Amino acid sequence: MSFLISLAVAAVFVYAGVAKFATFNDWTFQARVLGAPDPAVVLVPLAEIALAVLLVGGWWFGPAVAASLAMLAGYTVLLLVRLQDEDRLPCSCFGATSHRPMNWWDVARNVILIAALIVALLTR
Repeated sequence: MSFLISLAVAAVFVYAGVAKFATFNDWTFQARVLGAPDPAVVLVPLAEIALAVLLVGGWWFGPAVAASLAMLAGYTVLLLVRLQDEDRLPCSCFGATSHRPMNWWDVARNVILIAALIVALLTR
């Protein structure tokens, strides 16, 4: 079960990372509007893809889960802060593939991914 959960989370991470690179110009613009520094524009999708490989490959599984949890927690905090703004910006969670404003479903998705990773870690 742990592997299937890891595979599902890894699929989300790969999709997010590849989507950011596929829509790089729009992703860069949206990330900067959200306040991301320039290095993060490239490092975020690379980290998502690298963590996906580590989660599925099983190498350094514990540290990979910890880093994934930290990344998702950071994303969730960003969402919670930005959801307080009157002018809701696009989520950019999956690059610029969507231009819909951030909403509470984005937070719920992250909480589900966090819970899934905890289950994967505990059942390994």
